[in-house]
Amino acid sequence: MFIQKFTTIIFSLCLLLFFNSLALAGERDLVHHDLKIMLFPQDQRLECESLVTLPKADQTQRLFLNPKARVAEVFLENEVVPHTFQNGVLEIRIPDDLTGKRIDIGIVYQIRFEDEPAGRPGHSEDPTHGISAAITEQGTFLSAGAGWYPDPRQGDATWRLSVSAPPGYLAVTAGRLEKHETTDDYSLSVWETDLPLPGLTASAGPYEINRDKAADIPIYTYFYPQSRDLVSGYLEATVEYLEFYQQLLGPYPFEKFAVVENFFPTGYGFPSWTLLGSAVIRLPFIKDISLPHEIAHSWWGNGVRVDYSQGNWSEAVTTYVADYLMRERESKDQALDYRRGILRSYSSLVSEEDDFPLSRFIRRDSPQSRAIGYGKGAMVFHMLRMEAGEEAFWESLRRMVRENMFERAGWDDFEEIFSDEAERNFRPFFEQWVQRPGAPELSLQDVHAEDRDGQWTVTGTITQEHPAYELNLPLYLETENQPVHETINITSEKKSFEISASSRPLRLAVDPENHIFRRLDPGEIAPAVEVVRGSDKLIAVVSAGLSPEQAGAAEILLRTLNRPDVQVFDEQDINEEDLQDKDVLFLGLPERFAGELFEQTGMISREDDEIFFDGRRLTEPETAFFAAVNPSGDPESVWAYFVPFSEEAASDAAPRIPHYGGYSYVLFKHGELVQRGILDPAGPPLEHEF
Repeated sequence: MFIQKFTTIIFSLCLLLFFNSLALAGERDLVHHDLKIMLFPQDQRLECESLVTLPKADQTQRLFLNPKARVAEVFLENEVVPHTFQNGVLEIRIPDDLTGKRIDIGIVYQIRFEDEPAGRPGHSEDPTHGISAAITEQGTFLSAGAGWYPDPRQGDATWRLSVSAPPGYLAVTAGRLEKHETTDDYSLSVWETDLPLPGLTASAGPYEINRDKAADIPIYTYFYPQSRDLVSGYLEATVEYLEFYQQLLGPYPFEKFAVVENFFPTGYGFPSWTLLGSAVIRLPFIKDISLPHEIAHSWWGNGVRVDYSQGNWSEAVTTYVADYLMRERESKDQALDYRRGILRSYSSLVSEEDDFPLSRFIRRDSPQSRAIGYGKGAMVFHMLRMEAGEEAFWESLRRMVRENMFERAGWDDFEEIFSDEAERNFRPFFEQWVQRPGAPELSLQDVHAEDRDGQWTVTGTITQEHPAYELNLPLYLETENQPVHETINITSEKKSFEISASSRPLRLAVDPENHIFRRLDPGEIAPAVEVVRGSDKLIAVVSAGLSPEQAGAAEILLRTLNRPDVQVFDEQDINEEDLQDKDVLFLGLPERFAGELFEQTGMISREDDEIFFDGRRLTEPETAFFAAVNPSGDPESVWAYFVPFSEEAASDAAPRIPHYGGYSYVLFKHGELVQRGILDPAGPPLEHEF
């Protein structure tokens, strides 16, 4: 009954308005879309009247639409015209007198979008979790690539979107808000943008809308009622980050910024808004790390566009000015931990077979691609900062924004601007770090110290694997008195050095602050979640004491780690010889193989039938922990333990563990993080103790 009444009212409204928007595209040589959408969430269906303004019509005009669409009518200059629609291609014959001219094509159609979000999705590298478009009563997501509007594929376009839906069901997309209207019969949301965009993504749902009225830029939250306790924190954080990035990079380029809640787990940045899943927005690090990342995309990727023929640089620079820079603002130690984490992730996840140059990174679709495109890329910008200097580095980024806003740019543009601002040739730098796969592998050899009449001389050799990188390598010499800092330039596979000191040397370290991107030796890598995830010799063992229900829930961890390929054994079928040369994920606390957990962590122990975690007794059924260790201190192997104390604890904790990839241990209660930490690696090979 509601749908019939809703349809009558909204169709009447749309028919009155349909052909009154011709002037919106103006006389610019851009495509303009005027989309009037009616959403029927109960039926998972949309009905649309689309008016596409084309600056120059082809004789046979093609528009691309989702193949599931049912096209009712096509209009050309207000007249119904014949058309064909097959395999997602709408084809219209344009009369000779209109070919090559500016025309308006109207299309009336409907589509059902029935993608089903997984109930407990894994930790996917795809931020949409494979959902291209979905219309449900909980919410609607329509991605730009889903074919929900007719697309002539003629480049950037301007947009006007009107969405009618049941009462209280509001829509958000790019651009400026023209209207939100709710009656007893329907809700209407109208958005418009004059900025050219390559595509349009929209979201809708039963949102409560809040706005920061003090900010110069309109800032909104579109949250579900159950999340209203998060609104003020997100509004305040958004204001802070927008002010920060405007000072750092230049004026904000869009009409507004909205933080929008999604009904399935996403983390996505679009022009002028970000879409974060309900489970995601409550994670403790999202507001402080992920939110600034999506806001920074307003300048990088959504503002300055990516020339994909040279690779996707936007995730690299965004990660650096957001994820990394937020840590640096907090403390030097947090910044160092982040740089070390990048090196650990790359070294743990990326094998020589998986490696590729940054110039070939397009999007993250695996842990390996993320470690390269985000992690290695961020370190490239860090090394650029070290080489160019503070003033030239930040001015280069501001100049990239000024000169390329809403234009496509590539690594070559960064090279040109950095070379100009720093007054040096950065081409060798970019060729080495962007065009070439891999990372330097360094070792410290033949270190000696000699006392020469009260003056100490330290000598040694740095070696690297073939082919050699050119590196400006920091050396740190700790002495009884004053430390000595030196930088040596290395261009070959072997480089000798000599350092003078006025007091007895105690310790020599090569790049102890991890300013240089390199592949770590296994002895430098702490056992961690990502080491387990990236292992090519991983097996899983279901502990004998785990109930079938707990075991089934615990195995969710393999899915959330994206390791469904791992072979699973029962503990009673395994002996110690079977674990030789293997990395092992124990599901539950094993009866025979738990000794390494207690010995190597030093913080997890067992007394009688009780387990203690850093002195905390773990008996509650809502508790679960994960810990990874190097068995017998062997840096080449890792044993990990996922110990839930109930089926519910396993189900709650397993999807969250991959978010803590760099950590050796994490403790959860009711699915919420209680404690986390990193164990010391087996040994640092780029240090020498005298």
